[in-house]
Amino acid sequence: MNNNIDKELFSNIEISSKAKKEIYENCLKGRHAGDIRFRYAGLLTAMIGALAIGSTGIGTYAYYQSVQTRMESMPQAEVEEYRQDLIHDTAVVIDDSYSRKLTDEESLRVAELERKYNSEGNYPEENVKRVATFEEWDGESVCYVEEDNKLYFPEEMTDEDLLTFIDYSTKKDYVMEQEAEKEADDTPSPYVAVENVSEADLVRAGYDALGKLFGRDVAKGWNTRVEAFKPSAVDPSEGTGHDMYFVYYDQVGGSSYSTDYVVVYNMNDLSLIGVAVRGKEHWAGLKSYTDADAAAKVKEDLPKVCAEIERLYGYKNYDLERDEVYYDYTDPGENDARQARYVFRFGDTDVDVMWDLGSEKLSSVEFFPAEGDFYWYLELE
Repeated sequence: MNNNIDKELFSNIEISSKAKKEIYENCLKGRHAGDIRFRYAGLLTAMIGALAIGSTGIGTYAYYQSVQTRMESMPQAEVEEYRQDLIHDTAVVIDDSYSRKLTDEESLRVAELERKYNSEGNYPEENVKRVATFEEWDGESVCYVEEDNKLYFPEEMTDEDLLTFIDYSTKKDYVMEQEAEKEADDTPSPYVAVENVSEADLVRAGYDALGKLFGRDVAKGWNTRVEAFKPSAVDPSEGTGHDMYFVYYDQVGGSSYSTDYVVVYNMNDLSLIGVAVRGKEHWAGLKSYTDADAAAKVKEDLPKVCAEIERLYGYKNYDLERDEVYYDYTDPGENDARQARYVFRFGDTDVDVMWDLGSEKLSSVEFFPAEGDFYWYLELE
C-alpha cells in the first residue's frame, strides 16, 4: 500500500528501537492494527490505522450505537480540540500521554466503568478540563495540560474522574479514526469478507481452542466477531502465509481495558495459529515481581512451560529455546514484571508463548513455520 503519509497529523513520529522491534515482530506474524492499538498511542496508531483501512473504510474500533451517537454529536470545536491533541501527541506507548500510570486498582475499575459507559450509556457529567499550563491545574480533576500535551490525573480518582478519563480517551480515539480514514488511499485493504468458511464455524472452533487452553466455558455469552485479514490482497507477491482469520470474544460493553480472547486461524487450511487472553484488566490482576526475581523465575519455570506445551499440543524435545521477562504495560527497570515470553523451535515449527509468572499458566500460544535464524530478533537494536 502507499504509505507516503506526510500531512500535518502524521508529520513528526519518532519511534524507539524497542518499539520498532516489537512492531516488526508483529508485522512478520501478520498481526494488524487492531492489536497494536492497545499498546501504542495517538499518532502512531492513527498512521497504522490509515495504512490498514484502505479502500474498504473498515476501521479498528466498533462503537456501541449510543456511544456512536455521542461521538457524532460532538461540536466541531470539540472535535478540533481532540485533533490538536493528536497533532501534539508524540508518545509511542499510551501511558506516556498521561501524568502517571493508572494503578492496578484503577485499571480494574476503568475496565468495569468502561463496560457501563459502552453498554449502559453511563457518561460523566462534564468533559475533561483543559488548561494552558501546569500551574493552572487544580490538582483535583482530570485535566489536559496544553503546555506538555499530557492528561493529568489527581492522586486519588473517583468513579466520576475515571469516567471523564474514559470519555476523553473514547473521543480522542474516535477523532483519530476519522483522521485515519481521511488519510486512507484507494488501494486494496487487507481486511476482506470471510470466504470458504462460515463465521459461525470459526466461532465454534474458537470455543474449542479456548477451552483447551483456558478451561471450559471461557467467554461463553460474550460478544463474538470475526475479521478476515488478508495481506496477500494488498501485495500478492508476499504470498498467502499471513492470511488469517481473527476470532474475537469480547465482554458486553468491553473495550481497550477489558479482558478479551482471540483465536487466530490460517485462512488457507484453517490450521490454528494462536490463542490468547489479552487486555489491561487481565494484566492488572497478575502478581507483580521485581525484575531480578522475575528473571530468576523465568529460568525456574522453563520445565513447567515445556510440560504444558507437551500436555496441550504434543510438542516435546525442543531444538532451540529463548526466554525473557516480558514487559507489556511496564518498562524494564520498574520492578513490576508479571509475564515471561518463551520461544521454542520444534523441527519445522516455532512455538511462541506467554506465561503468567504468578499463576504459572499460559496466557497465549502461537504457532509459526520455522524460518531463518532463530535469533534474528536479537539483532534488532
